[in-house]
Formats: sequence, C-alpha cells, structure tokens
Amino acid sequence: MKEYSSSQNLSAEHLLQHLPVSAFVLNSQHQVVIWNKACEQLTGLKAEEMTGSDRHWQGFYTEKRPCLADLLLDDSLGDVKGLYEWAGAPASRTDIYHTENWCPMPDGRRLYLVIDACAIHDENGEVVAVVETQRDRTEQRLMMQALGESEQRISSILGSAMDAIVTVDERHNITLFNAAAARIFRCAADFAIGQPFERFIAPRCNPLFKQFIAFDSATKTPAWVPEGLSARRADGEEFPIEATFSPLEAGGQKLFTIILRDVNDRRLAEQKLERLQQEKGYLQEVINDEHNPGDFISGSKVMRTVMEQVRMVARTDTPVLLLGETGTGKELLARAIHEYSSRNAAILVKVNCAALPAELIESELFGHEKGAFTGAIQQRKGRFELADGGTLFLDEVGELSQPAQAKLLRVLQEQEFERVGGSESIRVDVRIIAATNRNLPEEIAAGRFRADLYYRLNVFPVEVPALRQRSADIPLLARFFLTKYAKKFGKHFDDIEPAGLDQLKCYVWPGNVRELQNVIERAVILSRGSLLEIPPLQPSRDKSPPLPIKPQTLESLEKEHILRTLKETGWVISGPKGAAAILGINPNTLRSRMLKLGISRTD
Repeated sequence: MKEYSSSQNLSAEHLLQHLPVSAFVLNSQHQVVIWNKACEQLTGLKAEEMTGSDRHWQGFYTEKRPCLADLLLDDSLGDVKGLYEWAGAPASRTDIYHTENWCPMPDGRRLYLVIDACAIHDENGEVVAVVETQRDRTEQRLMMQALGESEQRISSILGSAMDAIVTVDERHNITLFNAAAARIFRCAADFAIGQPFERFIAPRCNPLFKQFIAFDSATKTPAWVPEGLSARRADGEEFPIEATFSPLEAGGQKLFTIILRDVNDRRLAEQKLERLQQEKGYLQEVINDEHNPGDFISGSKVMRTVMEQVRMVARTDTPVLLLGETGTGKELLARAIHEYSSRNAAILVKVNCAALPAELIESELFGHEKGAFTGAIQQRKGRFELADGGTLFLDEVGELSQPAQAKLLRVLQEQEFERVGGSESIRVDVRIIAATNRNLPEEIAAGRFRADLYYRLNVFPVEVPALRQRSADIPLLARFFLTKYAKKFGKHFDDIEPAGLDQLKCYVWPGNVRELQNVIERAVILSRGSLLEIPPLQPSRDKSPPLPIKPQTLESLEKEHILRTLKETGWVISGPKGAAAILGINPNTLRSRMLKLGISRTD
C-alpha cells in the first residue's frame, strides 16, 4: 500500500497547518502525519510529540479508544454510532463522516466537539490517509440544553396552573378560599374567610363586580369575564384577572362561586416562552451556520489589519460601522466582533434593513402592540428586546426610513424606546453593529440619512476591503469553497486546474467573495474530472491592476459637506439658522467634527 506523506503535497500541508480549525492527519498505520496549530491550541499537545506516534487519542479521551479517523482506516475497531453521541451516515465511502461527542480534554475540560473525518485515496482507490477535524461547540450545546429545560419548565407551569376558587354568600362575604387563591392574593385562607370579597377587587372595578353578581342572581346562569376586571392582593398590588361567576344554592343559602385566574402571570409566562423560542431559533441558526469567526479565510496583510481592528473593538461596547461593497463578508465580521466580546454568552440578532418594507422596519426593530396596525392581532416583541444583553447587527443600515432612523438614534442615546402603537418606554442593553455598502455622507447630503445618527454609528468605522484588494486570498478562498461544495454534492477533486486558477486571479470580482462562492459552487456541479474546471468569467479584465481607491472617501465627502454648509451660513455654528441646526446635530458635536477633520475658516 502506498503511504501518505506530507511532502507529496506541500500546499495541502501548508493549508492544513494554518487552517483555523483543529485538524490532524493519520497515515494507514494510524500514525500522526500532521497535527496542526489549531489542534495544538485545542488539546495542549504539541506537534513534535504527536507526529509519528499513534497516541492521538490522548488529545480527546482519558483512556485509549479509536478516534473517528481510526474507524475510517479500520472499521473493525468499533461502531461509529456506538462510540459517539450523534453520528451521521455518509452517502458513500468517499464522503465526509460527521459526528458529535462530549470529549474529556487533557487539561480536565469537558468539551462538546463536532468531529468530521474524510479518507484520502490513491490512484488505485486505496486509503492512504485520513483527515480529522474538531470544532468546539460546547457553549452552544450547553445553551441549547438550558433553553430546552427552561422551555419545558415554563410549558409545565402553563399546563398545570391551578385557578383560584372563592365562594361568597349573599352579603359578598368569603366562605371558601382555596390554596391557589391564598397564593394569588398573598394571604392565608383564615385571614380571608369572613371578609367581604370587595376587599380583593380593585376599587374602580367594584361596580362591575356587583353588576356580575346581580346578573348571576337574576339569571341563575354562569357568566365569564375574559377581561376588564382587576383584583387586588392583600398587600394592595392590583393585577388583571379573567373570572367565571356561578350562582348555586347550598342548605337553602344562596352562594356564588368565583373561579379566577391571574392573567398577569400567564402573560409573563407566555412572553418568557416566546422569548425562549425566539432565542432557541436564533441559537439554532448559529449552530447550523457553517460560517464561524474562525472560518475567516485570509492570508493578506490588509485583512490581517482588519481582523486586528475587530479584536480590539470587540472588547468594548462601542458601536461599530462596517463599510464595504456587497459580498465582502461584513456579516461574518459582525459575528466575529460578537464572539470576541464579553456579550458572546447572549445572542447576536441580525436585521437586514434592505429586505424589509419601510412600513415594517419599525415594527421589526421595536415590536408592536396589539391593534397598532392592520394585521397586528397580538403584541410582538422587536429585535431590540430580543437582543437585550447581546448584540444587534443592522445590515444595510442605509436603507432605514427617516422615522426608523429617529427611533434608532433615541435608542443609541438613551437605551430605551416604545413599541409601535405603545406608550410605555422599554429599556434595553444592546451593543450595535451596523453595516452598509452606501456612501453615508452622500446620503446625508441628499437628505436621505440623518447626520446625527451617522455620527453615533461612525464611532469606530471598519473599512472591509473588496476582493480585488486582497487578491492573495483568492486561491485560499477558492479551495475553501471547493472543499465545502465537494462535500455537499458528494464529489472529490484534487485541486483547481491551473488555467482556471489563473482566471480567478485575473477576474475583477464585482460581487466579491459572494460571487467567488457562487462561481465555485457552479463549477463543482458542472466539473467531472479530478481537477475543478472554472467556466469562462464575463466580463474578464486584462492583467493590469485595478485603479487605486482613494483613501478616506467618507471623511473627504463629510468634510466637503460640512464646509459647504458653513459657507452657506457665513460660518455661524449655533442658533436656529446655524450650520449645526441645518446638519441636524448639536453645535458642540459639530465643533468636535470640525476639529477632527481639520476644518477652519481659512478653508
């Protein structure tokens, strides 16, 4: 059998060594050939002590047992489904095996790892090596368990809640007060019995209560009151109830049974359940999302600079504005900022402002009250409430309507807002990350975007470079997408044909990384050989480099706009006709921007 050696494919080994995902490679003798840097960080075991040994299991288990890579080399070592908490069945022997398992690490940690493995075959179809990767999904797994337990607990409360049962005589004095009533009204039955029931009804509702008692007495039929009635606990707190009034006779005495329910408790429980279900949905999206911060593929200097900025600002709660063309990976950077921040235990909530009709953006961001507009049949929480304690990502923020911009500005300033159709102020603790492919200073000049909101969002701008500015990343990204879609469609490719790779490097990529991803997916579907064939790309460009992009375009346009306004007002900053009022910002803010942009009257 022909043995696998890393020298056979230096580019493959280099890619594995620098892959931001933990990985190792075994040869046909179950010996470690490659133990990459991410695997060293995950396990704490160094490559020099693992390479050439068969002790790879020590990185993931406390006693000797076969890893997934061993099972691909020799399926007689055990059953995959018997050794892992969850294991998927591969479509063919050339497919990638996917498993998930709790693993005791050498340093005592217990991690939930998503483990993938794939065999490498020679030209005769013989297995010469196996690649195994591990991804840490412990935090998401624990959060899913906690959310599931909370959801089950609240559902049980809703299903088994006992209603308060109170019986009163003709004088409305209480004769029966069950345990649930004692709990709801916060007083013992001995205290309540003998007292007039009006003591436990909100004063403003006493006439309504007497009206229902009189109606029941006259008709001798039960009456259900679904809303409009409020009760009062022993400590004076009022709360909404729904109640059923039923007349009866016992021993020649007229009595009335009142079965009531604390609607407030139910509403709170329903709101908590709704939030848990929404959080669970968002968390499931994160777990299923193949694009994680560690998957950001780059070898270019310009992207390393961007990632350094991301890591620095992630440790703060400062608003971040991601600027760049469509398809450059702004959402992936937003996820990275959230994951590197202290808020990563909460969720990242995304709003695509461009995908929502203008009339629904406010409702989506801030929620709405029942009856706020046609179709609002119940109260609904918005994305800000859902993101409380976490991060809100406003993608394509330049598409927000003027009313939504005003509300967003208030939230950024005061951390509070009202739902659509509501009057109650709701306070939240949310970190804002915004992204746009628009030139916001030009939008401000055209009156489509508020200057004061721009200054609030533009505290820490991050310019995301276009793919043509990071051409060194094109081969890395192309091979990354090749691996992804070959797995998806059950195909195997050794590499990309050289002519096709040259074509990818020379193309201008107006759609950036997203367009490159689509090209590779289409090529994987159409190609039949062992090398990926890239179809002709139109329009192609010549070998000359792209025209340089002028730096600080946004600041230049902002400076030009402020200068023009100052000249129109004769350099008057304050007052109703001053430049600050025209720009819609505080005079002190304008002075600060002038100082930062180097604007003086000599200009």
